[in-house]
Amino acid sequence: MADNKIFVSYRRQDASGEAGRLVDHLREVYGEESVFLDVETLEAGLDFVQAIDKALNSCKVLIAMIGPHWINVKDAEGNSRLFHEGDFIRIEIAAALKRNIRVIPVLVNGAVMPTPEQLPDDLQALTRRHAQELSSSRWKYDCDQLVAVLDKIIEPAPKPKPDIIKPKPIAPKQKSWLAKNYLWLIGIFVVIIILISLISSPDDETGFEPYQSTIEQDDQFSNPVEEDQTKTNTEELQNIRDSNPEGTEIYDNLSLPESESNQPLIEDISGYWLLSDNQGNTSTLVFNQYNEDFEFIEYNVFNVEIGEGTGSINGNQLTASYYNSLVEINGNLKLSTSTNGQTWSGTVTFPSLGTSTNIQLQRINP
Repeated sequence: MADNKIFVSYRRQDASGEAGRLVDHLREVYGEESVFLDVETLEAGLDFVQAIDKALNSCKVLIAMIGPHWINVKDAEGNSRLFHEGDFIRIEIAAALKRNIRVIPVLVNGAVMPTPEQLPDDLQALTRRHAQELSSSRWKYDCDQLVAVLDKIIEPAPKPKPDIIKPKPIAPKQKSWLAKNYLWLIGIFVVIIILISLISSPDDETGFEPYQSTIEQDDQFSNPVEEDQTKTNTEELQNIRDSNPEGTEIYDNLSLPESESNQPLIEDISGYWLLSDNQGNTSTLVFNQYNEDFEFIEYNVFNVEIGEGTGSINGNQLTASYYNSLVEINGNLKLSTSTNGQTWSGTVTFPSLGTSTNIQLQRINP
């Protein structure tokens, strides 16, 4: 096993979503085999402590994902799990610190670095490591900053070279017989026209008069069977109209395709929206949507940018991560809409404050 791996340590109760998202990004940069995600990579039946020890032997970097509940997770008896000698997070980080493996604390969801007094003795050296922050509102930028640090330690995976497809030579088209001899055909046709004009005589010399037909003659010889059939068809059409005045009967057997009638539609929320809360505060949100994913920027009444976020839509449910740059705080949006999709109602929650506020989005432009 090559000594060129990244070990990602996290607690499921604290930062599982952010850890999985970060691992996906790191695997795109450094390769599938270069990232070890805690217990996810372990095979069934292996000794947990031995497997972690073996994984650390092949790692150059350990990323410690720290969320707002990292030091507060407790066992069934109410004791802090970090102070258990068998706690796997403690085992992973303590072993990496002891072996002088580069340990990078990564703070998510507004978490702050713990103090030495909040940690057991074998983890207190973690507080002296410079931390990297990952914010949902600046996820790509923060990930790029972290990758810039890792590039100095881990060699990125080589990008595959694109296949060069050589064009096949095109054989010259053979001319058809008509293309080769069309001039001769035109000449023969002209000669035939000239001969016909020479041997034909005027109508007044032959004594024959051209046949002439009039509308009156056509009417005199009209087919009575066709007239009866037309009359019958008209009467049948009138009977259908009388028996079904609303004109709906002929559509009884029609139905929308299953993909259109049963599948939920993804609302298009691109454009301008007015955000308001119960206290009368308002702001403007500008959305850009890409299928079910979207991003938005928030402006105050003075048209100054004060926030941003990203999220996704599932049916009539909208969820998003939100960052308010005015007060530098992270939040989460959960909204739902009626069938018309012109109004969304729900809440914005700020985990670090422990508060939740009812909000409403009203479309400004069609």
